[in-house]
Amino acid sequence: MQDYQLALEHTIARYSQQADTLAEAARHHFSSPGKRTRSQLLFAATPHIQNIPALVHAAAAIELIHEASIVHDDIQDKTNRRRGLPTVWHKFGADAALLLGDHLVAAAFRSIAEAPDIDDIKGTLIVALSESVSRAASGQHLQLTNQTCSDVEAFYVNVAVNKTGALLALPLQFASLFNRQDATGALAARRCGEQLGLAYQILDDLKPYALPSKLADDEDMQNRVITAPVAACSMLFPHVDPFQTLIKKTDMRTKATLECQRWLDTAVANARYETTFLDQAVARVVEQFIGQRLSQKLALTVNAVPRYSEYSPRVTARMEAV
Repeated sequence: MQDYQLALEHTIARYSQQADTLAEAARHHFSSPGKRTRSQLLFAATPHIQNIPALVHAAAAIELIHEASIVHDDIQDKTNRRRGLPTVWHKFGADAALLLGDHLVAAAFRSIAEAPDIDDIKGTLIVALSESVSRAASGQHLQLTNQTCSDVEAFYVNVAVNKTGALLALPLQFASLFNRQDATGALAARRCGEQLGLAYQILDDLKPYALPSKLADDEDMQNRVITAPVAACSMLFPHVDPFQTLIKKTDMRTKATLECQRWLDTAVANARYETTFLDQAVARVVEQFIGQRLSQKLALTVNAVPRYSEYSPRVTARMEAV
């Protein structure tokens, strides 16, 4: 795995810096690498692959797409720092950041196109990559337009499944294609990854609620971001301001967070169901991801929470960028 990582970082650097006047911005962004969660999932889910160079190219494509989404998100969210460094938009300007993100998307497709000896699945890999980018863009657009209408839960799920889930599903789709050398199982891998992304986003949204006394100072609350608890509160109590309710009303906050935990349980159950259609290597990685990344939630015992038939009116807010 360590050899895979070294080759991955070399490949990411090579493609990301083939950017002429944007090379300096690319070097700055990649000087503080992320966790490489998605490429690690791909490597772990393909333990018997002999064509390591092609696998590394595919992993680099996934990470380049993820980094492109981060660079673009930082512009829209006006994020000043990322991984301990000034963001590209903050250091080089929004125009440079926008164009760097575009370059990274192109670099991802080039990485797949130049992957050696995978002609049988290369077209399917490119289609999966393209669809993932489109779904992530759709989720981001929905988040920005905030057209929740009357169903804020559906809005939240739609954004999370597309924006977070699409990119998390990609390594599972790629792994299925590499393992089987055809598209069998790729759709189940996509559905599984989308549900893992939804669960991961819900769990991340619940983290600030470990310290309710500090909720009023939380950036998401101040910016009226539609996180999972806000969506749940709006659904359960449609005639109150969800942000002030979550800050001030302990009993309502508890019911909202329990509803979120129920959503998380459902997403995990859905992801596990989809593994029955996947090869054993991918299914095993999914179960490991649940245990390692979602264990905080799964250790909790959640009681049933009553549902309400009414839904909130349109909420003037935007969802958290992830």
